Amino acid sequence: MTLEMWREGLFNLCWHQHGGSGLAAPLGDALELPTSDRDWLLERIGQQRSREARALEKSAKRR
Repeated sequence: MTLEMWREGLFNLCWHQHGGSGLAAPLGDALELPTSDRDWLLERIGQQRSREARALEKSAKRR
């Protein structure tokens, strides 16, 4: 894993979209996560964002 990928991963764990969904882990907590937990959370975040995007797209098509 490159430094840039590591930084991007931390950002994804800590960032919380205003008015939206997402994790909002404090940076200190994210830094303390075991690598396996961090990797699982990042994969799960991607899955959740995809689900939400599909739901929004489906909702927009109904209108």
